[in-house]
Amino acid sequence: MAGNHNAGRKAIFLDRDGTVNRNTHYLINFEDFELLPGVETALRIFQDLDYRLFVVSNQSGVARGYFSYAAVEALHVKIGAHLAGLGIRVEAFAFCPHHPEGTIAAYTQECECRKPLPGMLLDLAGKHGLDLGKCIMVGDHESDALAGLNAGASGVWIRPETAVSPPSGQVDNPPKIKEFASLLDFAESLREFA
Repeated sequence: MAGNHNAGRKAIFLDRDGTVNRNTHYLINFEDFELLPGVETALRIFQDLDYRLFVVSNQSGVARGYFSYAAVEALHVKIGAHLAGLGIRVEAFAFCPHHPEGTIAAYTQECECRKPLPGMLLDLAGKHGLDLGKCIMVGDHESDALAGLNAGASGVWIRPETAVSPPSGQVDNPPKIKEFASLLDFAESLREFA
């Protein structure tokens, strides 16, 4: 049937801390993981609209020696299982362990994966057969949205403090980045235009 060849090729890339869960600053213990208000509903809306879900996170705490690469992977397994228990399927968690000012030599470097660079998104798109032109990167920092643009996807910046009713329509700054007050507001806007 016509149109079916694009099935499953669109995705939402989600930043983790401050977008999906409360930002506790260098989260590593699952006991400290707490979904932000409205996020569970937002993720369900994305799924209902046939978006595949991926989490894409800068984790410089690895380079800084605060926790190990394996500890981040273990945390992501627990977060994925928790979300699965709510009926939400995150297909993959990608994270950048690098930082140019790290203390762990193996991870102290300039890299292609630290947002706003698009490495993690390009990697996920290749592995999972995604059409980046139909994908959206969402996060609470401008660098998250820019990573989306740099990968050829769309970028959404969650800005609770400034996104409250922008004067006379949407003010995009920088151009092409859309701003919303919450992940749920963004999900509802997608549903509205679906």
